[in-house]
Amino acid sequence: MKSLARVGLRPSRDHKISFGVQLGLVLLWMAYGLFMIFTEPDSSTNDRHFIHYVFLILALGYLLFILAQNTSVFGQQSYLEITPAYVVEKRGHFKKKIAIHLQDVTGISINNNQARFAMRDGSRCQVNLRLVSSRKSQQIAKTKLLEVADRHAIPVTDTSITPTRR
Repeated sequence: MKSLARVGLRPSRDHKISFGVQLGLVLLWMAYGLFMIFTEPDSSTNDRHFIHYVFLILALGYLLFILAQNTSVFGQQSYLEITPAYVVEKRGHFKKKIAIHLQDVTGISINNNQARFAMRDGSRCQVNLRLVSSRKSQQIAKTKLLEVADRHAIPVTDTSITPTRR
């Protein structure tokens, strides 16, 4: 099925520690591990390089993990996709897709931060719009959601506040 809109997400926007801080910490850990490996005296009887190598490998693994989750180095893994029949949210490599079938939706409530979908069975699904990578992409996603809702005759409540530029 052809996608109407596919916008990238930044899953790090809802983490307690930002991507920059995580990156800084892992680089500090790697520098510490390398420092400990290269400053160990050669004449020491107790070879502790093994622990330092393990620490360095774990830091490198964590670096790859945060790069995979927060950048498009390994392809776009976090996205919000709007198709004529579904709204799909994927938040990264190790997260499952959330697919919302629009034929089961009875109402949509959109505000600046999220879109809430009321389902026929009484449950509610929500998509966090704060994770969308840019304001332009956020506007594209909202516009396409309104288009799809109009196409399926789904009532939409839009309580978005348009920010004024100063």
